[in-house]
Amino acid sequence: MSAERLIGLVRAIGAEAKRQGVEPLRDERHLFDFDHWRRRHRDAAAERIGGQGSGAAQQPVSSDGGPGIVSSLDLPRPLASWQPERLGVHAAILDPLRTDATGFVLPAYIVRRHDHELRDLLMAAASGDDPVLLVLSGYSCTGKTRTAYEAVAACLADWMLAYPKDADSLHRLLAADALGPRTVLWLNEAQELLGGHGGEAAAAALRRRLEQPGPLVVIATLWPGHRHELTDRPTGGQDRHPQARALLAAARGITVPAVFDGPALGRLHETDDGSLNVAARTAPDGSVTQTLAGGPSLVQWYEQADGTQDCYGKAVVTAAMDARRLGHTSPLPLALLEVAAPGYLTDAQRAAAPAEWFETALAFARTRVKDVVAALGDVAHDHGMGAQPGVCRLADYLDQYARAARRECFPPASFWHAVEHHAATAADLYELARSAESRGRLRLAAALLRRAADEGHGPAWEPIVTMMAYRGLTEEAESLARSALRRGEPEPMLALAWTLSECGDADETERLVREAATTGQASALTSLAVVLSQGPEAEAALAEAVTLGDPEAPYLLAKLRQNTCDLAEYEELLWRGASAGDRNAKGELVALKCSADEWDEAEVLARSFAERGDGFELGMMAIDRNKAGDRAEAERLAWTAVELADRDVLGTARRPFPVGTFAAVAALMSVYSDDEDGAESVLQRLTEFRNPQTWAVAARCQEERHPDRAERLYRRAAERGDLYALERLAMMERNRKAAGAERTHRAAVDAGCGVGPLADLWGYEDRAEEAEQAQCYGLEIDGSIAAPWLF
Repeated sequence: MSAERLIGLVRAIGAEAKRQGVEPLRDERHLFDFDHWRRRHRDAAAERIGGQGSGAAQQPVSSDGGPGIVSSLDLPRPLASWQPERLGVHAAILDPLRTDATGFVLPAYIVRRHDHELRDLLMAAASGDDPVLLVLSGYSCTGKTRTAYEAVAACLADWMLAYPKDADSLHRLLAADALGPRTVLWLNEAQELLGGHGGEAAAAALRRRLEQPGPLVVIATLWPGHRHELTDRPTGGQDRHPQARALLAAARGITVPAVFDGPALGRLHETDDGSLNVAARTAPDGSVTQTLAGGPSLVQWYEQADGTQDCYGKAVVTAAMDARRLGHTSPLPLALLEVAAPGYLTDAQRAAAPAEWFETALAFARTRVKDVVAALGDVAHDHGMGAQPGVCRLADYLDQYARAARRECFPPASFWHAVEHHAATAADLYELARSAESRGRLRLAAALLRRAADEGHGPAWEPIVTMMAYRGLTEEAESLARSALRRGEPEPMLALAWTLSECGDADETERLVREAATTGQASALTSLAVVLSQGPEAEAALAEAVTLGDPEAPYLLAKLRQNTCDLAEYEELLWRGASAGDRNAKGELVALKCSADEWDEAEVLARSFAERGDGFELGMMAIDRNKAGDRAEAERLAWTAVELADRDVLGTARRPFPVGTFAAVAALMSVYSDDEDGAESVLQRLTEFRNPQTWAVAARCQEERHPDRAERLYRRAAERGDLYALERLAMMERNRKAAGAERTHRAAVDAGCGVGPLADLWGYEDRAEEAEQAQCYGLEIDGSIAAPWLF
């Protein structure tokens, strides 16, 4: 007897008892509970085929229901008892800025158009009396299983769920009539149940179950290719899947898109979820779910590639990682990777390399992990079809991973030889040179800059001239600057002028700036006005610079005319500068609103700046409110600035100094200056944010009173890539003469803090000659102090 026939009999007995006025005794009432009989029927059915009612029974059963193959009986359990990872939902990439994110990560879910379609069908099934079969179709890692899980959890939360792991288990469930009403039958990767041994018998049994009345939802996921294999009628030969084809023909199909569309991407960027933020930034083509699911496997694949042959592929990928993180934004030339790779291998690995090592390495690097993403991919032609020859691109997520994992790694000499001769463009050379410079390799930087300049990249002349001037080569620097000036490029001459200005040579500074201003370029005109400070010539220069679009000129002109122009003109100039990104103009606009007691308008302005990554004005407003005695408002504004910085945590990581967070925390410390417990509470709360810059600021506030706590916070922030924290950590170790101080200082240099901290350490240790030489000539590629060199 089926479960429904049993329930019908109980219902009839109950109705007859009620008609005759017979009330059941208290200890007999369970006999009229339908769920009680469903459970009894399920357990009895399981016992008949060897089950124990726990979902773990085993019994020899063949694909036709008779004895034979040993298989598990996966009985239904309440949906709430199922964890998403047990149902086949992929683990996602970690939030890189969360210290407590370990193990299985399930990021926030972004509902898309197909989700609404699926949930409407499930709600209809929940209120109906007939079974339904739903098939979610999509390629690998497009989010089919997560879509199904979220929909079932939202619409059928109080139902049971059965998840058979193979065709025999599915057949046994159906043979036992164990799928009662209000049950979800979960067929993740349904091709594994329907396409192999026992699949046809299971499909036939499921067709029979779907013909019975009662609310039942069967939800299956399938790749499109597998669905075609099961549903396409063969043109010749044996028909292997007639039952599966008939079953799937009656299903309601839902396609899960491979990429996020515009509206979904917009919602993705609005979320605070760190994993989604990373996916959004590393999946510019909208392949968000592939990045979420495939990212961890790609990293694991890369990190474990140390085998006899895999090591060459790993070396090539590592070279690509370094090239991307240090500034090579163009498609990566294969020649660059081939020349760079040997430096990432041991002597033994190089000696054992086969003749075709690079071809083998490329084949390895192009292997698609999870059939979704490869470390190195092709680059499409800018126009037309096909891939560009001789170049590749690094997977965006692997690029994101490398920027943290290899932050303190300085590439080997083979890498720099490769980029010098094989970088795609002069602009790439320039960016790589600046990365070398910020890592203290000044001789290397100068060589790369000169090569970029010679290849036509004008901006490279400016740092060359500056480096010459700092080393006393003023005449040579001016000669190069004048050559650039003849080409209409004033920046090298201006760079030389400001370098001499730092040395106190005002006359030479004005002479050089006036010469640069003859080009009529906006930056040179603004510089001339700064040198002149005031007067008609300065005003005329600024007016022309504003017309030409210089971002700093509107603020400077507004301040110059402050006493002669009306408020409307003054504010218009400030708006113009703020819109161009000038921080001084932003600050003056907010201050203008505050001085007029227009606090709401001031906050709207400051908040808009903070939402674009600059929370300084909001923090300064908090400081002003506290000075005015409004502690509650000061605290609210300060926390708002910190929270907005936390939303753009990956963006703020690119800004080296957290001025906005510093201003906000300074306001909070002022609010609680007379409340030690309150200040401690503030600092503790700051450590709970995701932004490493926030932790670094909290650490800075505790250096004097709680140095051990500050050091732990700095270390935590430095491990997440914060350069300010790494520099402060090095300074703390220097001050207490820690044994590992030089190692930390070198890590700071290699991460991009410049050679200054290391030179300061040597000066602190009475190694003045080494400090001076390092400061002037920098380090060699291997980290040793460079000998004096010429341009």
